[in-house]
Amino acid sequence: MVVDESKYENMAEIFKAFADPTRLMILRLLSENDSMCVCNIIDKLKKPQPTISHHLNILKKSGIIRARKEGTWNHYYIVNPKVKDIISSMDEMINE
Repeated sequence: MVVDESKYENMAEIFKAFADPTRLMILRLLSENDSMCVCNIIDKLKKPQPTISHHLNILKKSGIIRARKEGTWNHYYIVNPKVKDIISSMDEMINE
């Protein structure tokens, strides 16, 4: 069996992006909504704008989320619907 190391490096980057409570909360919010304005994410999580922006950038760099500009605001959304399944599965695991 030939192992594609780059595949596992990409996977590790995604797991690193998941490995933070604030980012998991952001992903939970985005999984419950088609997209969210950064202002709404800030309001829901009660965290400062620079903190939320930092975490959104990490999630964007990992390819988990993207942003689209609507007027003066960025609206963020999950790229791959399987991420929603992962978040849901994690919730189920910790609630068992």
